[in-house]
Amino acid sequence: MAIGPTRGTFFLAKLAGGVSLAALAMAPAFAQDAAPAPEDEIVVSGIRASLEQAAEIKREADQVVDVITAEDVGKLPDANVAEALQRVTGVQITRVFGEGQSVSVRGLQQVRVEVDGRTLLGWSARLSPPENDQLGRSSGLDSVPSSLFGRLEVRKSPLASNAEGGLGGTVNLVTPKPLSFKEPTISVRAQGVYSENSDKFEPAITGFATTKFADGRIGVMLAGEYQKRTSTTQTFERNNFLNRTYTGTGGGVFPTPVLLQYEQFTVDRSRLGLNGAIQFEVTPEFTITADALYSKLKTGRRQDFFAFRLPTGSNPVTNRVVEDGMVVAGNANGTVTTAGQIRNEPTESFLYGLNGKYEGDNGLTIEADGYYSKGTIDQTIQIITLQATAPVPGAFDFRGGGIPSLTLGGTFDPTNYASYNPANNGVRSNRLIGLLEEWTGKLDVSYETAGGVTISAGARYTDLHARSNAFRSQVTPTRAEIEPFLKPIDMSNFLPDIAGTFPRSFLSTAPTFDYVFTRAQAAEPNPNANGLSTLLPNLQRDYDFSEKTLAAYLMVAGEGEIVGIPYKANAGVRIASTRLSVDSYVNVGTVSTLRNDKNRYTNILPSANIAFNVTDDFLVRLSASQTMQRASIADLAPSTFFNATNLSVTGGNVNLEPPTSTQADISFEYYRGKSSLISGAFFYKDVKNFIASFVTTGIDTTLDPQGRELTFSRPENLSSARIKGFEVGVQQFFDFLPSPLDGFGIIANYTYSDSEDAAGFPLVAVSKNSYNLVGLYEKGPFSARVAYNYRDEAVFEFSEGRPSFVGSRSQLVAQVGSDTTENFALSLQAQNLMPRKSATSEYSVNEVALNSYALSERRFSVGLRAKF
Repeated sequence: MAIGPTRGTFFLAKLAGGVSLAALAMAPAFAQDAAPAPEDEIVVSGIRASLEQAAEIKREADQVVDVITAEDVGKLPDANVAEALQRVTGVQITRVFGEGQSVSVRGLQQVRVEVDGRTLLGWSARLSPPENDQLGRSSGLDSVPSSLFGRLEVRKSPLASNAEGGLGGTVNLVTPKPLSFKEPTISVRAQGVYSENSDKFEPAITGFATTKFADGRIGVMLAGEYQKRTSTTQTFERNNFLNRTYTGTGGGVFPTPVLLQYEQFTVDRSRLGLNGAIQFEVTPEFTITADALYSKLKTGRRQDFFAFRLPTGSNPVTNRVVEDGMVVAGNANGTVTTAGQIRNEPTESFLYGLNGKYEGDNGLTIEADGYYSKGTIDQTIQIITLQATAPVPGAFDFRGGGIPSLTLGGTFDPTNYASYNPANNGVRSNRLIGLLEEWTGKLDVSYETAGGVTISAGARYTDLHARSNAFRSQVTPTRAEIEPFLKPIDMSNFLPDIAGTFPRSFLSTAPTFDYVFTRAQAAEPNPNANGLSTLLPNLQRDYDFSEKTLAAYLMVAGEGEIVGIPYKANAGVRIASTRLSVDSYVNVGTVSTLRNDKNRYTNILPSANIAFNVTDDFLVRLSASQTMQRASIADLAPSTFFNATNLSVTGGNVNLEPPTSTQADISFEYYRGKSSLISGAFFYKDVKNFIASFVTTGIDTTLDPQGRELTFSRPENLSSARIKGFEVGVQQFFDFLPSPLDGFGIIANYTYSDSEDAAGFPLVAVSKNSYNLVGLYEKGPFSARVAYNYRDEAVFEFSEGRPSFVGSRSQLVAQVGSDTTENFALSLQAQNLMPRKSATSEYSVNEVALNSYALSERRFSVGLRAKF
């Protein structure tokens, strides 16, 4: 299906594009020499110097962009890329296992992430649901160490030359290049990181080296980092409030809790990142760069849970208490299950690139770039589940101000094996083998005329392939055979930091790979002896995805004066054609049949930017554009995944159209010094075909022969949505104060995003209010930073047409550093200093109707750094 420009597109393109084109038409008569924007320049040292460089890059940019630069090589302000990005005005982050993983820009989570303008493919683990990984179009920001990058860019308005795919914006992670260094440099940093609840002190080691030879025409750079961290996450998980029918006095249909599950994760993560580059200046005009990036993230989980599932059907809860139309307390005869699970998911990402760039003194620039990106995962899950021998009476109450209370009645003893049987198919082994790979080539040509107008054109071709192969074997064991794997949970060690009355002592299991895999595989072997796994294929979850895109653009840029006010402007259009094909399986009874689905669409994406230097220190920018983002691969793949433990069903939708955003903004920048900046912006986005997950319930005996009620979640396109808001930011060192007070500084920013879809609901993942407050001090060898981040509630999904929310949260981080000598520096850091404030809570309608709650721990680190 072809998607063309809308009336709004033409209107906004005319708004800024008309001004830009008119300005460009006058450019030959008023052309000025522009100072080139710094490219791959490395900051020498210090917070102040990094802010100076970031402000200079922002000032000289051809689009609305915010930048974070390294205080020194291999030294971004946070060890995690997402954690560093949350300091940027208009950026909000999502955390998993206490670490930043993904970002949203100006309220939209559909953000393209690049490394040097290229795609880094990979998987990112999610906390919940437990067996469904985020499979987007780029690796999670937690998969690569921040020390590999010298600069982080957040582009809020596009150029026609930028690759399409960022609805909210684009994050570009820029690696340092060897020819940018004036002299050979070696840097080494060693850190010890202590996690409070895990009570472990673990290493983080970083290395960087670069040199040049052959009269400075050949440069070589190598960087690497290894991190290890064990963390504990305490959670209440996987509930939802779904409609239930009640008869009799006070009857009606009321949303009622589905599942009370108390769960604790111990997560062991190790992260290895390597980055290397070779540059050859063939001539002063022509440079060839070959580079590679490798990342490996190994995540192992051990988790135990106690679950109380309420009955379905009519009148599931007696003595019910209804508040705001929701059943928040009462009695029910529920199904109790407990389980121990081990899960390992090593992921790898590879990115190999070759670039050639010619910059002639005749105004001609030609750049050719090609890369290959690959991401892999080999996930294994082993679980042993127990189930109560009969329904258990329980009294629950969500009104206590924290996670819900649960008091069990009757003769059920949660610590006694006599109260349980092995669950049906209670021994289960899963394996997921995934591959992502992308080949991309692009060519850009630009020519600057004698009058100062630059005409640019280019093309980009991408061939993306994704494959997922799932396997699952399961069996109902005897009581005797799993008895050696029973594991008592002690009340002092289960959710110790979460208050409330619920079962804290119970019987769980301690599965081992050898037992679970061997037992399940023997019961349900793969009939194909040459298959990728000896476990039984889970064909409903398999898919083979192929997507080919061809994009081309034309852009005109120039600068001059209008009524004495200098300006620079650009305007262009990008056309992107996309073809995709997905092979997956559909089940009819017990027969799986291969099906093929196709889709095709074309997007026309105009853009225009103009910046006026009203004074030497004051800039006003206008921009208008249309952006798009293709749906994630997981959302497009029409495969079906049935989680037998949680009775949930998830899958994709190949007919999803790519969301498009017609947007405009006006921004103001006031530079009061090299490192001081006051900025503000008003923005508006009109989004079509917005994607959100819709939750329904039903029975599917093909998936679940027991005929239990299942919760289905699949993505759908919404008709439209709008976001409007503003952002304001200040960064300032107090140089006007007497010494030593002149070392103090502040970074503060606030973003307001008001969103609404066609039904009047706010958009998924859009927090209306968010802000950052950073206090700085740098004087001589001493530096310090205290950073506070806040965002308020946002919708995260829709259940039976009702929005469910993720609650407000904040985080506090502190850092202290000292350059003990010219070559050595000591640093101390404390992260997540207010864990209860940073905890993630999800709820229906209001905070009483809690669906999940996740509490992470504090982390402390000490490090020593040497540079030569």
